[in-house]
Parts: sequence; structure tokens; C-alpha cells
Amino acid sequence: MESIIHSPLDETSARFCAASVVIAVEGLHKNDILYRGVSPDVLVFDQTGYIQLVDFRFGKKLSGDCHERTYTICGMADSLAPEIIQGKGHGFLADWWALGALIYFLLQGEMPFGSWRESELTFARIVKGQLTLPQNFSMETVDLITKLLEVDESARLGSLGIDSIKTHPWFNGIDWKGLAERTVPVPQDITSRIKLYLESRPDDVVASTFSPPQQLEDLNTPEWLEYW
Repeated sequence: MESIIHSPLDETSARFCAASVVIAVEGLHKNDILYRGVSPDVLVFDQTGYIQLVDFRFGKKLSGDCHERTYTICGMADSLAPEIIQGKGHGFLADWWALGALIYFLLQGEMPFGSWRESELTFARIVKGQLTLPQNFSMETVDLITKLLEVDESARLGSLGIDSIKTHPWFNGIDWKGLAERTVPVPQDITSRIKLYLESRPDDVVASTFSPPQQLEDLNTPEWLEYW
């Protein structure tokens, strides 16, 4: 995805991408699978412009108990939820935190808390929920991202079920059924970027846009975070 989203998308295109992820993750959660891969480093576009989940290295099958917690510290670093970083145990709501980070990235071209590659303070900002939203974001965008990037899991959007996300005003106008059936037209901003990307690639490059990203997996809680 990062090879296509080299600059911010317009809001219509970002909404299309985010809604596609919501549908995919909803399907996984219905099958008791925690994904932990909602990240521009992992998600890819197919050649038509639809998003595909292709990497399940961080996925975990849970028992079906909505209160079940898993304690492995893993996932894409810049998209980790606070509860993962702190090693307190996490569940399906970690995927919805990552959705909030992804929406910010789609609209801004950078991650909301910065990159861990540049500063370890990224993790401290995530744990504290230290977030500054651009002034050009719409009120609906600010409300959605703020509620998804909520440190308190019990107050995070999605804690009361998937409908609380799908009915948020930012998603008004989304044809959820059509999107699931891939009958919704892909926004031009996305198709034009994919066309340009494919035209610029060497003929001998495999069609997949995926390349193995850097990751955090099975890490102990950093010493400097123990008292956060």
C-alpha cells in the first residue's frame, strides 16, 4: 500500500479503502480471528484497486469469547495499540485502533504518532494517546479517528460492536453490500495511482505489490515503558 499511497488520498478514496478494511476485518472477527495486520506496511491493493489482506503472520485464532486476551507483543510497530505495547493483553479492539491509524495515514501520508524508525518516543506517544489532528480534517474525520485511537478500550469505537463503526457519519453513503461484493466503483484517485505504478515497474517484477516489511514480534515490553 505504501508504494501507492506516496501522498495523501482524497477523502472519498480514503473512505473507500477504510470501508474495505472494515469489511475484511469484520469477516475475520466473525471467525474469531484477531488480525493485527491493519497497516500500510502490510495491506496491498490488487490491480483493480481493491484492498486485499495477504499477510496473516500476526493473526491468531481466539476462542470466541469477546473478553479473551492474548499477550504476545507483535504486529507492525507504528500501528500497535497501547494495550499491545504495554503487554497488558489485547483482543479484537486492537484491530480497530490500527484502523484509526490507517485512516490517518490515508489522509495525511504519515502515521499519527510518528515512526518508531525515527524515535522510540513513538511508543510513548501511543501509550499516552498523544495525538494532534490536522486542521484540514473534517469534523467527522476528527471524531472517527479520535474515537478509534482511544487508549481506553472500553470507550474505543468498536467496543459496542461493528455497527458503531459502520454507522459513523464519516462512512455515510458507503454501500457496504456492494463493497463486499466488489461492485462499487474504485475511486479514480486510486485507479490512476495503480496504473501509474504498474506502468513504471520493470516487466520482470512479480505483479504483487507486497514486500516484507519490518516488524515487531515477540518483544518484551521496553524497559523505558515499564512505568507508563
